[in-house]
Amino acid sequence: MALPAATGVPRVSAVAGPGAGPALAMARVVATVGRHPTNDLVLADRQVSGVHLELHRVGAGDRVRVRDAGSTNGTWIGPHRVTEAELAPGAELTVGGTLLRFDIDGAATTASVDPAESFGQLVGRSTVMRELFTLLERVAPKNLSILVVGETGTGKEEVARAIHERSRRAGKPFIVIDASTLPETLAESLLFGHEKGAFTGAERRSIGLFEAAEGGTVFLDEIGELPVSIQAKFLRVLEQRVVTRVGSHDPVLLDVRVVAATHRDLRHEIDSGRFREDLYYRLAQIRIAMPPLRDRLEDIPILCQKLLASLQEDEAAVTIDDEALAHLGAQPWPGNVRELRNVLARATALCGAGVIRRADVAGEGFGFRGTREERSALDLSGTFASAKDRAIERFESAYLAALVRRCEGNLSRAAREADLARHHLRDLLKKRGLYAAPASDADEGPASGGVPPAR
Repeated sequence: MALPAATGVPRVSAVAGPGAGPALAMARVVATVGRHPTNDLVLADRQVSGVHLELHRVGAGDRVRVRDAGSTNGTWIGPHRVTEAELAPGAELTVGGTLLRFDIDGAATTASVDPAESFGQLVGRSTVMRELFTLLERVAPKNLSILVVGETGTGKEEVARAIHERSRRAGKPFIVIDASTLPETLAESLLFGHEKGAFTGAERRSIGLFEAAEGGTVFLDEIGELPVSIQAKFLRVLEQRVVTRVGSHDPVLLDVRVVAATHRDLRHEIDSGRFREDLYYRLAQIRIAMPPLRDRLEDIPILCQKLLASLQEDEAAVTIDDEALAHLGAQPWPGNVRELRNVLARATALCGAGVIRRADVAGEGFGFRGTREERSALDLSGTFASAKDRAIERFESAYLAALVRRCEGNLSRAAREADLARHHLRDLLKKRGLYAAPASDADEGPASGGVPPAR
């Protein structure tokens, strides 16, 4: 039985500008905002990116965490550009030329969620994971193509396997294809097969991976890396359920289900002309977004329990104490669940008396890996001047955020450490959205802090 839904949820409304009009009551934990029609809140504003914002319901449900999704024109709160912020009812922000307002919709309710804490090999107690399990239970028996999106290490392949095992195809093949490793010159042959003599070296007929999966499921990992030359042929497979081997004109009927996955947001790839929009819609009959571990830290205890059980090599069970769990729960986890498993594997080998303590998981270097934005590659598109401006902006934002954290928000201390005049540092912080003015400038200084520590 599903858990009862709560009343009143955050509501996001486009109140001014070219995208004004639509609104979204956040019945589910996660939503996206952008120009592409697959967003939860679609804005008809040409200055808005295909996927502009990610929204995450937090706390008791009255607040929303917003995260810029790599937009072109940025996300703004007043004059300040932000990459991530937590907003309370009444807050406003600007995307493109459109003003968004956040309030509470008292008439709306949150979506019902399954109380189950697992689905296949996936586990979680957080609301976002239980919502995911509810969705997976509903779609697994259906014969629909599924697109799983999420960062590396979030468990996309586990989702595909769980869907296969809960479907009528469970006793049939589950074929994994990594599109990022397909050589473009051989991709068509590997996927769809070839006839004898179709090309040099084709000494016999060979069926492709799709035919090998007959009756079962094809999991196509990193679909965003699929060569453009193959995308049209792959679309034909999905639409007509046939393959034509290289060197043949005779179509072969197929009965396979396709689950695709990618760490990229293909809607950005569509905007850039690197992915076919018609293929996206055919793949994403159901779109499943895997949350990063940092957005479900309350799942770390149950994840540790499951991962430690899978790591046992003998009968001596290894446990983890509360202090170590608290330390793990305070980390950013750029590598997600995969990284957590690696940390536990090392700790299991090093711990004494069968108990992982804080010292066993300390020193992993969590705090030195930077934010997701700091770890991502530089955007080198466009002119030299525009690329340079973006790089400088990124450097300033990263440097200043780290400086504020080190100096615990004390403006005078930060100015001394950066060897900058205090007024110059204050202007830079304002420019990057990292400055919150105290009650009066006279109060600004070490005693009052002046600058809030960046989080």
